Amino acid sequence: MTGDPPDGPHDCNAICLGGPCHGMLTHIDQDIGTLTIPVPRRSPSAPQTSARYRVTRERVRYFGRAEPYIALHWAAPPSRCPYGH
Repeated sequence: MTGDPPDGPHDCNAICLGGPCHGMLTHIDQDIGTLTIPVPRRSPSAPQTSARYRVTRERVRYFGRAEPYIALHWAAPPSRCPYGH
């Protein structure tokens, strides 16, 4: 995981969209499936958490970057039905 900005130096090929890691860049080596991405800690004493993201076919382009990023969409936890279903 890296927190580099989209135009900064990095070897990242994917970007998280939505959820707690929105906008974070990472490197992935798979074409399909879901990934568990570590959520950046807000403080050193905060517990380590993670979020699930789906690898998609969508690509996100940034000006000045030759290759587009692979879009990783947040796999939000299922919401609970207010009626207990």
